[in-house]
Amino acid sequence: MTTNLITTVLNPAAEGKAASHRLAPRLSDLEGATVGLIDNHKRNADVYLEELAELLKGKFGVARVVNYRKDSQSIPSPKEVLDDLASQCQAVIHAVAD
Repeated sequence: MTTNLITTVLNPAAEGKAASHRLAPRLSDLEGATVGLIDNHKRNADVYLEELAELLKGKFGVARVVNYRKDSQSIPSPKEVLDDLASQCQAVIHAVAD
């Protein structure tokens, strides 16, 4: 008796083409700007961003810092959060720390 075996091969590579985007125009300076800081929820990211916020305010004249902390390092920031940051900030920094 002969048994027919079927082998399924899965390719774990991402499909499709990556969308191309242009870089945002550079700011001439940060004086008076609102800067968004995204904490990716990794260890010490909050410590880094706290120091960065003080540096941005003290050395570069940033007027306001808006903070957002992701629920988990393994998920992307929700589109609504990114849209909100983009609507109120002139610059956004996403921190990765360990």
